[in-house]
Formats: sequence, C-alpha cells, structure tokens
Amino acid sequence: MPITLPWRFLASLTLLGAFSAAAHAASEAEIQLVYDGVRSKFPDLSAYCKLSDAERRQATVQVTIALAGAKKLSDPTGAGPQAGVLLRRDCGLDTAPAASNPSTVRWMVSAKPLAFDADRQTLGRFTTAASLANRIYTPEGAGPFPAVVLNHTIGGVSQHMLVQAKALLDAGFAVLVVDSYGPRGIRPGTILFPAEVAKDDYDALAHLERQPYIDKTRIFQTGYSLGALAAALLASPEGAQVFKAPGRFRASVGHYGTCALHSNSSSPRLDMLSADSDRPVLMLMAELDIETPPKACFPLLEQMKAAGKEVDWHLYPNTTHGWDKSENNGYVYRSASGESMTYRYDAAVTKDATERMIAFFNRYR
Repeated sequence: MPITLPWRFLASLTLLGAFSAAAHAASEAEIQLVYDGVRSKFPDLSAYCKLSDAERRQATVQVTIALAGAKKLSDPTGAGPQAGVLLRRDCGLDTAPAASNPSTVRWMVSAKPLAFDADRQTLGRFTTAASLANRIYTPEGAGPFPAVVLNHTIGGVSQHMLVQAKALLDAGFAVLVVDSYGPRGIRPGTILFPAEVAKDDYDALAHLERQPYIDKTRIFQTGYSLGALAAALLASPEGAQVFKAPGRFRASVGHYGTCALHSNSSSPRLDMLSADSDRPVLMLMAELDIETPPKACFPLLEQMKAAGKEVDWHLYPNTTHGWDKSENNGYVYRSASGESMTYRYDAAVTKDATERMIAFFNRYR
C-alpha cells in the first residue's frame, strides 16, 4: 500500500523538503528513528544496498512519511535525508544522496498499477460519478473515437467529473475517468505523489490504444487540481522515458493546477511543468487560488511560449480553486501558513473552461 498524507502536508514537507539536503541539522534521535525504520524493513543490510538509488530513496522516504504522519518527527525534512546519508555510508556508497535532485523526485512512484475495463459503456440517466471509474465511455457510433483521460482532484471521483465527462462525450470524445484512489483503498482527501497520477495516465493511455474503437493517434488528457499537476507532467518527454511508456498524449489540459510545488522561499522548487515539454498543454488557473497558486507558472509559461513551445494559459479573475465543483461550494481550504480560501462554484467560469478545453483538443484533433 502506498504511503499517503494530507495534500498540504505532503506538498510542504514531502515533495519539497524531504528529498533535498536539509538546511539545518535534525536531532540525532529523529535521524535514528528513520534509520532504524529502514533497517527494520531490511534486516539484511546487503539487500538494501543492492537496490537502485531510486529504490533506496523510496524506502527511506516512505519510512520518513510514515513517522511524520504518526507525529514522531518534528523535522522530517532534516531527518530523512540525513538518515539516507548514514545508510549510504553503511553500504559503502558515496554520502551525497541522489534524492537531493528535485528533478528525480518528481517521477517517484510506488503504487501498484490500476486495472481498466475494456468493455464500452454508454452514459445513461442512471450513470453515477462513481460508476465512471476506470471504464471507457463512448459516444454512439462505431468509432474509432478520439479519447480523453480525466483525472480527479484530491476529492476523488465526484459529481463534477460526471458533468465534464458528459460534455466531452457530447463533443465526440470517448472518456476514461481514472480513479487513482478507490481501487487502492485510499480515502479521498489524501494524495499519491503527482507522478503516480501521471503513471496511471500512461497506463490508461496504453489501455485505450489497445481498443479497436479508439483512435490511438488522438488521445488527450485533462485533470483537475491534482489531475492538473499530472497534465503538466505529461507534457515532458522525461516521464514517458522513466515509465517506459510506448505512447504519448496528443495534448493535455490542467484545470486549477499550477506549474510547480514550492512551499516557501527557502525550499527547492519541484517542477510539474518543465522547459523540456514537447506536447501541447493548456493551463486554466484561478486568480484567487492559494491551494495551487498560478504565480508558480510565471514567467515560465511566457518563456516557453517565446521559445516556440505549444503552451497556452488563461487566468480567471476573482475565481477560486474548484470553480466547477458545485458539490464543494463553500468549502474552506486552509494552507499550512494559515491562509484560507473559500471555494466558490462559478457556472460561467465552468462553462468557459470546458469550452476552452474542448477547443484546445479540437485544435490537435
């Protein structure tokens, strides 16, 4: 079972700090806790030492996250990397942990692959949001159809996904809503690493490409919040190489996402969108969003556009995160720094964002 934590905790501690060299020394007791936790998983140290750098890093990070989640660490960002240094030293390896490279961290995965249903489904009056998960829904007709992979927010597959799926089906696209939570027994409100969602998307892409009623040259992706982070990641060829994906998405669209995770000025920036991107990507963002702030996309988007990259964006003024989630209207999000934001459902923004998404896909259809 992959280790999961609340989103704001994961973003501020795990993704941005626990993988970099600590700016200050953690206590010896906390370093020892992490060290002992890893050793308990590998009583035979030689088995740990024979792992790849990525596998050793994953083992150390999972122990660090578990201890932090149990409130046994006050400084996971210091204890994890320093325990990793001790473990590498015990293995006779160099003591500069490979995990200090944020570009490596952004592709870290640990979850087991999802299973997808190959049978065609048709959206009906009694179709629920939950029934969409990991199934392919198509318009009427023989096909082959262009297709869109949809990714949910940290709230899981909820009502707004059904609304978006219907809009895409009406526009002539087949739809596969990926549920990265339910099949793994993960409670909505927790999160896998963003790379896990991107990996699920590549697996969904491969599944769609095997279906005779899908046009494998015209498969797109769109995601909301967490899924929008995946949309940004999928534009980079690096992920396809890391995951050994045989295919790539034609284009991707992120709704109320951001281009990097960056908890504070002293922490490293973990890029979701990167300058090596070679697939079209559209970022739709909210001006008042403090959960996935749009400021992390600038000046990167402008620089990529100037360099000839196929990137587009739109910033909705006076709009919050979750603009299309009527089921979450009024929800109050509080950041780790104490800021708060109240979700506001906006029907006009929802309609415009959906139209921009479909127009963007049709541009590359």
